Amino acid sequence: MTTAVYSINQAMSMVFSVLLWPFRMLAPIWGLAFVSVLTGIFMVWVCGRVSNQQGISRVRDRIRGNLLGVRLYQHDVPVVLRLQGKILRDTLTYMNHSLVPMLVLLIPMLLILVQLNYSFGFRPLLPGEASLLKATFSEPAILEEELRLEASDGIEVETPAVRIPSGSEATWRIRVKEPGVHSVTLWVGDESFKKRVQGGGGRSPVAPLRSAHLADVLLYHGEEPLPASVQVSSLELAYPPLSIQLLGWEMHWLVFFLVASIVAAFAFKGPMGVEL
Repeated sequence: MTTAVYSINQAMSMVFSVLLWPFRMLAPIWGLAFVSVLTGIFMVWVCGRVSNQQGISRVRDRIRGNLLGVRLYQHDVPVVLRLQGKILRDTLTYMNHSLVPMLVLLIPMLLILVQLNYSFGFRPLLPGEASLLKATFSEPAILEEELRLEASDGIEVETPAVRIPSGSEATWRIRVKEPGVHSVTLWVGDESFKKRVQGGGGRSPVAPLRSAHLADVLLYHGEEPLPASVQVSSLELAYPPLSIQLLGWEMHWLVFFLVASIVAAFAFKGPMGVEL
């Protein structure tokens, strides 16, 4: 299952590489904005195809009419209570009409969010910048074996392993010495496990986690998953978050994506003739 999920994400990564290629020399927010607008249009298109458009239109008209009635008859308590009951009923009906599009969009939106996190969630380590590499093991007893971390020429391992039996994990501090794609190799006895280290001042997709668990492979797919039966469950490198700035304000990429995609959806629903 992990292999299938990894293959799907790799195929999606190729699509996103093409979409983001024109924005590779610009600030990250431009590529993110482009994908957000496309996502908003995609959501509107799906809603128009799978939802009950006539039913949504009728329910929205009834809600508007009843809201107007509440305002006109605000001094007549029995009438207002009846209208509020109808508004509640129609609101539940509207939510029922929205359920099918939400279910249809669930998997595509999850795949889009995974790709955006891969492209905009983290940045490479700068030359001279240090970070922590954490290895999680399948059982605490493995920590008693010989653990050795080897690094390629562009990486310096600054500390020995700090072993934490309660979490079945060990941590090293490493430092990037020069830009480029490097690697570290963890030796557990005679077995070796490699983790890629992305260094440099530019912007490129970063995979902080290499894991054997299905959920981790779904969310962090930049490297092949670890085999499920090995001693090491995951290798995680703490990358700094990528800075997304809009008019001098720094924000998380997910906040910008949600706002921009929703704004785009409402902006295009009219031209596309879709009721939301």
